[in-house]
Amino acid sequence: MSQSISWNRSLFKVSPFLVAFAALVIGAICSLVFAESASAHGYITGPASRAALCNQGINKNCGAIVYEPQSLEAPGSYPAGGPADGQIAGAGAAFPELNAQTADRWSKVNINSGSNTFTWKLTAAHATREWKYYITKTGWNPNAALKRSDFELFCSFNDGGKKPNPSTSHTCDVPARSGYNVILAVWEIADTPNAFYNVIDVNVNGGGTGTPTDNQAPTVPAGVTASGVTANSVTLNWSASSDNVGVTGYDVYQGSTLVGTSTTTSFTVTGLAADTSYTFTVKAKDAAGNTSAASSAVTAKTAAGGDGGTTAPAWSASSVYTGGNRVTYNGVVYEAKWWTQGETPGKADVWKTV
Repeated sequence: MSQSISWNRSLFKVSPFLVAFAALVIGAICSLVFAESASAHGYITGPASRAALCNQGINKNCGAIVYEPQSLEAPGSYPAGGPADGQIAGAGAAFPELNAQTADRWSKVNINSGSNTFTWKLTAAHATREWKYYITKTGWNPNAALKRSDFELFCSFNDGGKKPNPSTSHTCDVPARSGYNVILAVWEIADTPNAFYNVIDVNVNGGGTGTPTDNQAPTVPAGVTASGVTANSVTLNWSASSDNVGVTGYDVYQGSTLVGTSTTTSFTVTGLAADTSYTFTVKAKDAAGNTSAASSAVTAKTAAGGDGGTTAPAWSASSVYTGGNRVTYNGVVYEAKWWTQGETPGKADVWKTV
């Protein structure tokens, strides 16, 4: 009997440690699940959404969304759930500047009623339940905050939980409209209760089909400079171009060779040889495929490489990085695993320590 009591007392003594250990394991599992759930991000690049045009510098005074147009996330199951009326464009209160609504507050993208293709750029794809597209009803008030009753559904796609491609497009028939309207696109995630919300400010031509002919190229990127020069990389920055419809990105050239594309006004060229001079130019492009003339050339010479090429430019929240790009943050060198912008090294899974 005394042996049994002693054994039970031992169990009682050990059990708090077991409980603590179990709590740690559960916490770790929950963290992994949350990290996976939170990894889904994306936004519409064509026709360019309100957030995309903020990111490109075409829409002004946009707040923090310029750094993370992919982050318009809020509770899903719209319209039963989702952001409150008046906060639909900003996916809630996190990006309040986007919720401002007047007839002339935002740049417009020209489209025709009828068949149009909507393209999402998914910076981290995720299991998807449904894609839904709404448009403002005839007679809506463009000078009042956007609310559910302003919109009607015109297109939807059920993905059944599958994981979409990084670039996902849907072709829909836009209802007959004329002039300024707002299209609301909703990406419903399958394994979280959230969704992503994007609004597109459009000028609709009631006749014809698809996007009107656009033969006007964007203006030439100005003020190209080189900074953050290391033994194997150079960071380029420039001023935003303008366009009659909207700039969708910039092509970066090393001599006559295309070395990368950016949706912002910054790009880091990597894989360069140490102690070597390189010449770079930048061209702007729009959704119709028009490309500007090349910018003025900028020449930069990489460092001698005495550190073995491990030096990297300082991380910038406004710069776009792709897989393999290296940055320095708080004295530590990090390397991007995939496309990222605005995600802090050491705090986001997209970065690994070099």
